Amino acid sequence: MKHTVFFLTILTFTFSLTAKGQRISRLENFHWKYARGEHPGAHKISFDDSGWETVHLPHDASIAGPFVRDSLNADRKNGFLPRTRGWYRKELIIREDIKDKKVFLEFGGVYRDARVYLNGKEVARQLNGFMNFQADITGAAVQGKNLVAVSYDNTDMESSRWYNGEGIYRDVWLHILPPVHVAYHGTFVHTPSITPQEAVAEILSEVRNERGEPVETVLLSEIFSPSGRKVAEVTDVAPVSSGECYTFRQTVRIPGPRLWELDSPRMYILKTTVMEGSEVIDCMETTFGIRSLHFDRARGFLLNGKKVLIKGVNLHHDLGPLGAAAFERGIARRLEGLKAMGCNAVRLSHNPHDPYLLEWCDRNGMLVLDEAFDKWDDQFFGQGNAFDNHWRQSLEAFVRRDRNHPSVFLWSVGNETRQQRDQAAGFGVPRLKEMTAFVKSLDPSRQVTCALHPSRKGGAYRTPDYYREGPPEMVFYMDVVSINYREEFWPVDKKNYPQLIFLLSEAQAGNLGNEWFNFDHRSSVGLFYWGGTDYIGESFGWPAKGWANGIIDWNDHWKPFTYYIKSLFSDDPMVHITTYDPDDETARYWNEVQLRYQPMFSHWNHEGKDSVRLLTISNCHEVELFMNGRSLGTRQVPQEYYTKNIRGYTAEEYDPDHPVNFGPAMHRLLEWSVPWEEGRIVAEGRIDGEVVARHELVTAGKPRRLVLEADRDTIRADGLDLSYITVQVTDRNGIPVPRAGHRVKFTVSGAGSLAGTGSADILSNESFTSPVRRVFQGKALLIVRSHRTPGVIRVRAEAEGLPAARLEIQATDRDLSR
Repeated sequence: MKHTVFFLTILTFTFSLTAKGQRISRLENFHWKYARGEHPGAHKISFDDSGWETVHLPHDASIAGPFVRDSLNADRKNGFLPRTRGWYRKELIIREDIKDKKVFLEFGGVYRDARVYLNGKEVARQLNGFMNFQADITGAAVQGKNLVAVSYDNTDMESSRWYNGEGIYRDVWLHILPPVHVAYHGTFVHTPSITPQEAVAEILSEVRNERGEPVETVLLSEIFSPSGRKVAEVTDVAPVSSGECYTFRQTVRIPGPRLWELDSPRMYILKTTVMEGSEVIDCMETTFGIRSLHFDRARGFLLNGKKVLIKGVNLHHDLGPLGAAAFERGIARRLEGLKAMGCNAVRLSHNPHDPYLLEWCDRNGMLVLDEAFDKWDDQFFGQGNAFDNHWRQSLEAFVRRDRNHPSVFLWSVGNETRQQRDQAAGFGVPRLKEMTAFVKSLDPSRQVTCALHPSRKGGAYRTPDYYREGPPEMVFYMDVVSINYREEFWPVDKKNYPQLIFLLSEAQAGNLGNEWFNFDHRSSVGLFYWGGTDYIGESFGWPAKGWANGIIDWNDHWKPFTYYIKSLFSDDPMVHITTYDPDDETARYWNEVQLRYQPMFSHWNHEGKDSVRLLTISNCHEVELFMNGRSLGTRQVPQEYYTKNIRGYTAEEYDPDHPVNFGPAMHRLLEWSVPWEEGRIVAEGRIDGEVVARHELVTAGKPRRLVLEADRDTIRADGLDLSYITVQVTDRNGIPVPRAGHRVKFTVSGAGSLAGTGSADILSNESFTSPVRRVFQGKALLIVRSHRTPGVIRVRAEAEGLPAARLEIQATDRDLSR
């Protein structure tokens, strides 16, 4: 959990208060000892860990590899990386006086089956590796030196269908609280009534009394506007018994509310102060946004009363070369790239992600479909730990953690559940009804869905009558019908059941993205393409280490296909040239859905070919192509494909005997076949006759240089910040050489260290932590992590036959957020 601090400009009170207790939170990410494997007695203070590796969190203990085909519990689901057991140990120094205080260690995520020990005593166990949890160490902690030990067991090969990483891959915090305090994730604020004049905010605050005697408790709730001005407050008083967790329910009116919008994501702050008389005994802040969410059968999704079409992608939680390690900068860089592509929403598939992702979306105006589970079986909890015995605890923790984030517009309680096709399980309806009611008891402000498998009524799939069956039974018990891959049924289902509101929770990216044109944008919520990026795991088989059909590669470098999705999602005029060979297209079934993939390239080195097939990708009205200054002609994009009111097809056009052909469609792709010649090919995009976009490809010469380019040349010296450095092999004029395959050796010195390396080659056996990386299609990536002391980070890159390249990055203790 990222405890981002929001500083208020005005913190004066209208009456005198004195401080009696103080909430202390401290990040404990640094100087852990780590060892893979079984280590009997490692939880004991006396255990000798002098031979263990020193690591700093977040730490993915699996990402270094090795890649193995048939050992260490590795398989295609996990990207052929190890699934093992391991241990962490840390000397925890508590300098504060903790007498009569509550002390907790909070873990953002440990994959998986974590056991936490303090001073030799087991204080917590957590099966679900995707969820944060607190270990109450009050009875075991002492002032001064303490020993924290954490074990994990990731040997269950069925725990997930994709790469999870392993170990302590998110942050760890120490919390020292007064005995009377706001409970863990114990505040909730939402605004059920909003007008231009005022918003009515309902505030729920849970106060826990662990003092050993009743306390007459005063709860002051203050609301601060996005500019830091106090705009509302309310005070309640209640006697809270010893051992009780008391819920205060308050209502305030916020004048002239400033709404949370995608283009202006304004955030308010709830300041919660717990007092005994005039003495402050606890204080904390909660950020929230004021906005309305509504789903309408005729208009789809409305944010603050205005239609918003979801232009989304699915994301797994790994960060490519960093693995599962949840670095804030890694998450931010990924989301920045998606937003630049025109994406306005992400679906968090199919598990809770790091809270920083939600914080970023809150601050930057991106919507989140927040998903708790995958298959509704025992995978998250381990074989032998029945899902039915654990889902309530995990779901409650998940909703309580995320419910104050305005970016979360819809809850999802599952994905392609096995019960959907199981008659004995009521085709999933009983559990869906129970889960939906449970979520709404914790958060009445949002709707609930569950992403459906592409089957039909009675679990029918790929049967002779498949295209004649009705919708799955679960759709009638959802607020929003989320369906994976099968938008072709929507018109006839909408005609027969007009109350249904549809969302395409997974759409093929590899199928040239043409699902975008298959449904009525006016009445539907929108779609999420699978997947937003390439990711580790769910491989088609050795030697592939992951999913290669993502829109962006796992280094967050754009592919040619990225520009096609941008042409659909973004209103900014654009044009992009890409070359392709139709014979290279592949099609295969995955998870019972046919996936198509067309390799594309953005370079003009096609020596040996008489002619080249190319596509111009554009959201303009027409494109003109030039070869070395000569016009090759102008082509128009059909108007029905650049209009904003795409209607898809109708129920009358649906024929179950001849289902709609969902093969590749050109739509905004204009096909060209041109003679190849060395030089420069240029595309100009026009709207109403005016050139508004331009793209060119230039033939590259022989490799002559290594070029290093950092996404940021100044980063924080906090031990957690990152700089992403792209290395390219170019010719003497700086044109990238597309077929270069040089092995590059990186050296990082000074105020930082190497955090990871990567390329887009999904078949590579090179370790993500190796300082040597072969460029793929002329490009690779180096990730540098700052140390905790300001200074210069020096980077050197060497490759045979090329001059060495150097780069310097500043690590500073200055505030870079301003």
